Amino acid sequence: MSLFQRITIALARSPMMGRSMRAMAARSSLARRFVGGADVEAAVQTALRLRAAHGIRASLFYLGEYVADPAAIEYNVAQAIDACDALGRAGLDVHVSVDPTAIGYMDSDARGEDNARRIAAAVSRAARGGQDWMVLDMEDAAIRDRTCALHRSLQETGLPVGLTLQARRRRTPEDLTWAIRQRTSLRLVKGAFPERALDHAGRAGIDQAYLDAASIMLSREARDAGFHPVFGTHDDRLAGAIMALARERGWPPDGFEFEMLYGVRPDWQLALRGLGYNVRVYLPFGGDWWPYAIRRVGENPRNAWLLARSLTSDGHYFS
Repeated sequence: MSLFQRITIALARSPMMGRSMRAMAARSSLARRFVGGADVEAAVQTALRLRAAHGIRASLFYLGEYVADPAAIEYNVAQAIDACDALGRAGLDVHVSVDPTAIGYMDSDARGEDNARRIAAAVSRAARGGQDWMVLDMEDAAIRDRTCALHRSLQETGLPVGLTLQARRRRTPEDLTWAIRQRTSLRLVKGAFPERALDHAGRAGIDQAYLDAASIMLSREARDAGFHPVFGTHDDRLAGAIMALARERGWPPDGFEFEMLYGVRPDWQLALRGLGYNVRVYLPFGGDWWPYAIRRVGENPRNAWLLARSLTSDGHYFS
């Protein structure tokens, strides 16, 4: 981990900095760039604007993770359910992303699974016939097996549940072998929780693992099963290879999605839309925006200028 990344992590965890930045969120370009709004309605308005102006879809995510307090857990669940209802009323995809540790898994597996069922049922009720899913985010290795088991359990009951898998993990092809036979949505990411004993080594190894996993996701077997591939990447080299593979395998441009973080590489998002590909942004919302936003700076030092501007600027997403 670089010194710059260690500094941004310290900033993300600083209560004093967090309080200061949350107090000025309304005029912070950092918040406006990476967070879709302070509440559900603001996030839905952002999603509507992106869809109307650019044809870009959204997956709403309420900011909050690793929560053990029962009241906070219930509030997180309520926010996700409210997001489902609001997306349905707006005529958008009822698509929400959920961290298992935000909805009860820090308390008990039973509470977490029950709350996941509640959210997935809300997606089903509000769905308008688009790509309507509750997608389980993949967190650290300690909860991986439970997240995969939760996906299988909900999938078997017919609820609209998707899963995120990390290409960096050596066991991901094994998980994909089951998933591609299901009528489900699966988001493939490189992975943000390195575990040396469990991972492929080095950037080149992880990139190759990503393409190997993409090949499984774009198989004929997956297409025949109604499987919905989602490629979470900001890497245009990987995206180009995936587009070529999809053409070779007979997948139409609208048969899969590219997904990126809201505020990250909007130019590339627009370029992909111009080529006819489906693009979705992972759109976080909520008041506790500072830890999430500063981590985006840590991932890419080129975003540091947003931190400097955040005291005075009204930054816009596609500016």
